[in-house]
Amino acid sequence: MDTLFQDIKYALRSLRRTPGFTLTVIAVMALGIGVNSMIYTVVHGTLLAELPFPDVQRMVRVKIQSPREKNPITMSMADTRDVMDHVSSLRATSAWDEVSAFFAAGDEPQRYQGTLATSGLAAALGITPQKGRWFTPEECRMGAAYVPVVLSGKLWREAFHSDPHILGRTLHVNGRPRTVVGVMPESFRFPETSDVFMPMATNDTSDSRGAHYLNVVARLAPGRTRAQAQAELDALSRQLAHDYKATNDRMRIVALDFRDDMVADVRLQMIMLSLAVTFVLLIACANVANLLLARGTARQREVGVRIALGASRTRLTRQLLTESLLLALAGGAIGLVLGDWGMRVTVASIPEPLPYWMKFQLDPMVFLAVLGVTLFAGFAFGLAPALQATSGDVLTPLREGSAGSGESRARHRMRGTLVVTEIALAVLLLIGSGLMIRSFLWQTEQRAALRTHGVLTGSLLLPVALYKDDAARIAFFREFRDALRSLPGVTAVGGVANLHLGTGQWRTSVQREGIDADDQPESRSPLVSFNIVTPGYFEAVGMQLIAGRDFTDADGANAPRVAIVNTVAARTLWPNQDPIGKRWRGDKNDPHGWATVVGVVSSVRQHVRSGDDALGEVIVPQAQFGNQTLTWAIRTSGPAAALAAPVRRLLRDRDPNLVFADARTFDEQLRRAVWEPRVYAQLFAVFSFVALVIAALGIYGVMAYSVAQRTREIGIRMALGAARADVQRLVVGQALRLTLLGSGLGLAAAFALTRFMQSQLHGVRADDPPTFVGVTLILALSSAAAAWLPTARAVRVDPVVALRHE
Repeated sequence: MDTLFQDIKYALRSLRRTPGFTLTVIAVMALGIGVNSMIYTVVHGTLLAELPFPDVQRMVRVKIQSPREKNPITMSMADTRDVMDHVSSLRATSAWDEVSAFFAAGDEPQRYQGTLATSGLAAALGITPQKGRWFTPEECRMGAAYVPVVLSGKLWREAFHSDPHILGRTLHVNGRPRTVVGVMPESFRFPETSDVFMPMATNDTSDSRGAHYLNVVARLAPGRTRAQAQAELDALSRQLAHDYKATNDRMRIVALDFRDDMVADVRLQMIMLSLAVTFVLLIACANVANLLLARGTARQREVGVRIALGASRTRLTRQLLTESLLLALAGGAIGLVLGDWGMRVTVASIPEPLPYWMKFQLDPMVFLAVLGVTLFAGFAFGLAPALQATSGDVLTPLREGSAGSGESRARHRMRGTLVVTEIALAVLLLIGSGLMIRSFLWQTEQRAALRTHGVLTGSLLLPVALYKDDAARIAFFREFRDALRSLPGVTAVGGVANLHLGTGQWRTSVQREGIDADDQPESRSPLVSFNIVTPGYFEAVGMQLIAGRDFTDADGANAPRVAIVNTVAARTLWPNQDPIGKRWRGDKNDPHGWATVVGVVSSVRQHVRSGDDALGEVIVPQAQFGNQTLTWAIRTSGPAAALAAPVRRLLRDRDPNLVFADARTFDEQLRRAVWEPRVYAQLFAVFSFVALVIAALGIYGVMAYSVAQRTREIGIRMALGAARADVQRLVVGQALRLTLLGSGLGLAAAFALTRFMQSQLHGVRADDPPTFVGVTLILALSSAAAAWLPTARAVRVDPVVALRHE
């Protein structure tokens, strides 16, 4: 122990003598460890989060694997009932669906996030209400008992001030009187941010077996495994495919690990971010190792003296490693603070509430991970320089009477190898970052397909309890649209089921008249996006009518069914044909019958982050499909945000039970829709900038040391008549050779690895040539600049002074 303290005290004295070197190494390591600390916090809060459910390893998600979809999709009510009735390896099989819930906890109704759930959900999750109870099976059936509501603990505390008499209180939720029967624990907001839980009617026979919208969770029965459950589900899938070929042909019901499915959407992003910060740390370690090698050359005389006085090479190696570990620990401590600050800034930039089970905080696990990385980094960048410094003929500097005898070939090769490694990792990281940034920019540029400026958006739900049939909802929406048109400054108004460039998307199969057979299964029919709009919507958002006509008020419930398709749907459904006049339907049992295409509009994505650019869109008029919820787009000649208050007053005058929710400008709506890729792009941009700076510092350090070692050579060249520009080209050329070698290795690795990013990229290929070329040029220019600076200083030295060097 005394020896350790001596090593630490000596290391501290040695580092104090070279403050510039010490501060540089600490800063580089703080950056490398800081970004790792931040991402470890994110990964721990998502992939490794401790889910608030008991025995979560016994929980499964039940989904449908369709041959037309890359990922499993949600279940239909009919298929869910079959799983409940016929799969004995699963118990407490339950379904839920997220909805909007409107009710007045105070003076005016407010919108809350709600969840419709079946009676077994609380048991499937293993959660017990803190007050009251959950729903019973009888309460999950349409009828007199279909009235309960359960509140989250958060809503009970904030909106009802923890009223001890809340049980039995009647709330008018979405226009329906409901009785509060329970309050969930404070932390429970399943599935992500829900505050209101209502029973789902399991006896609703109006749902189509092909309508996939339910999330299903279950627990494995005692003594059963997921493999046994899957075997039963496979048998059920075959039976359903035989009995209901139209909807279940080639459909497989699968049991997925609950935790894996919850994080499936972010797993690849987390892996990519983890790799990115690992590259940053490796670049930092290579950079510091280079600095230590240079310092080791300058300390050859010191090492020789200590060995001459009897110190063992092992003791000296340990001493040098102690210095490296102290530098790493100092950088790690600062990096931990930087990482926590960066995490707070990143979370604060997210406009949407995070899932309640997702916690981003510096807990003991993250601290231990950062400590482990710090110690690893200290050994990684310190071991090789320490071995180099204490190996070979360390007594030569003493015999020559100089501080150092120059750099050995082995040490020179190692320094060059480290620089090449830095450059290769930086190229790989910069290309990955460039692809993510270009993908994000492409998504934001989609607004060019619409006229988003000067448009207010907001959603309006007409509850079934207040507007009992399609006719009532169609009439209200039409009157509301006409009233909006009369507001001062309003130039166009329209409603839509899924706002284009938003975060929602409906998909459906279609049959084309004269092309697809009547009994053709859905899994073999063309797949399209489906949307519902009112007249005036295309004008309000700026979608161009390419051919045919727009919807009008004449396209009502009793008029012939009509539809508008976008250019992609026109090209894919009826290639090389005029789509105007063509007819389509959902299937032979479609209650709406055949619809005739009357127009073609420009192609704009429903979901701004949808990965399927080849998916066309079929659009129908709201007056013929009677949707409950519409998002309104209101174009005004004045400030769009200022229109929210007049719209709310107008709606309150017509029906005080309704809420114009999520009122925001279209530009703000789009910014919120792409917040996730924006955050990823920003993180990658920060990481790539840090990597670029560290790599440039590595080039600068190597060239500065090389110039210092070659000061006499430079003086001789200049004394013999060499021009300054020739000397600079010589040294810069050496840096560019290292850069080109590193860039070549990095480009080869990028070609091999970026293909795994393709599913996360939109509007850009993983082998995008401009990104690859741009990154190479950036590295080349950065390296040239880093090499030019020390050379420029060297060539300004008087040749006579340079010849006296050493």
